[in-house]
Amino acid sequence: MKITGRHLVVTPALKAHVEKRFERLARYDVKLSHLEVILSVSKLQHAAEVVCAVQGRRIQAKATTPEMYATIDQLVTRLAAQIRKHKERQADHKASVKKLARKAVRPSAPQEETEPELEVVRPARAVLTLEEAKRRLDPLPGSLLVFTLRSSGKLQILQRVGRDRMVLIDPS
Repeated sequence: MKITGRHLVVTPALKAHVEKRFERLARYDVKLSHLEVILSVSKLQHAAEVVCAVQGRRIQAKATTPEMYATIDQLVTRLAAQIRKHKERQADHKASVKKLARKAVRPSAPQEETEPELEVVRPARAVLTLEEAKRRLDPLPGSLLVFTLRSSGKLQILQRVGRDRMVLIDPS
């Protein structure tokens, strides 16, 4: 960690406060490299800036308040928010639709006599033409759209099988 002061002498107490606050970032379990903190004073405003790299990605944060210690606290809070965002982007929040479709098709192995809970969900069905249903269908393979066909009033299911291929399922 490199701490620099512009128009300001970095005292041991100020340096200790910066190091203590940056220890909080250890809870995010990421390696901060090339950590550089710049503290400056301009008239009555105290400013702090940090530039670092997280997994090769450059992150920077700035904060300005009338008091240097409050500025450092605000700076660490802003940097922590950016690190959290970076980690959330790394996480895979959605299970692949293909994997879900494969799991649904596979026959399950016989289990013990305990039956799993069954939740009944009745979504609102849209009354659509076939063209409207095609436009509304998600572009991911395996996507389903349940709707009532406007011309016949019958329940229909539209499934995307491939990138450019759809199947209309008539359950009756």
